Amino acid sequence: MAVDERRSVRRTQGIPEVDRLPHELRADCLRLLSHDLNNPLTAIRILTEMLRDRTTDPQMRQDVIDILEAADLAGALMDGMSSLVLLESRRVEFTWFPIDLVHVLRQAVDRPALRRHVRFSLPREVQLTGDRMALHRAFTDVFVNARRVVDGCLEIPVWVEEQSKEITVRVGHPGPGIPPDLRGALFEPYGAVRLRQSRLPVAAAGLVYARTVVDHHGGSMDFRDTPGGEMELVVKLPR
Repeated sequence: MAVDERRSVRRTQGIPEVDRLPHELRADCLRLLSHDLNNPLTAIRILTEMLRDRTTDPQMRQDVIDILEAADLAGALMDGMSSLVLLESRRVEFTWFPIDLVHVLRQAVDRPALRRHVRFSLPREVQLTGDRMALHRAFTDVFVNARRVVDGCLEIPVWVEEQSKEITVRVGHPGPGIPPDLRGALFEPYGAVRLRQSRLPVAAAGLVYARTVVDHHGGSMDFRDTPGGEMELVVKLPR
């Protein structure tokens, strides 16, 4: 009996405590996981696109499109985990140039998982100074999270409003949304886990990276309720 207890102790002591791992090691683990999962997803997307282009039966073609969207959504969710890797590794750097925010938003949505689920109401162009790649990644996370929260049969409306000193991007979330007392968890590292435990279908990466980018641009990102009782995400960026 004593021998078995000693063996048990040795085995327990050999297990590393995850919360004590260095940030760099945890970031590398997340990066490798994202990379390993994205490889088969990329193959699925390529093969599905080939099948879609060769299919003539309307119902089968729609089924293939649904598979393509699901695979691309999985890839987008893994991209969100890659955003967390950047924060974990403290490698977030910004390069400032004049950019067109409208172009950034359209590029973020130009993928199978989002293309037919987001409805824009945009001006022709909106100029500001910022990091194009960081904003692209941030708004992709925003739209992917909205895609998770909103029923797949409903469109996600997006408006851009221009003021003299700031730009407002409003992302509607038709449907029940997220209870007000739980919304803040999306902006906390790994806070989305708590929402998933409450059976709220948010993206696992949350909006931590997205808000970090917006904060570094001197802006703000928060949820609010519309007069119609629906939830919307409001992003404000200085011009």
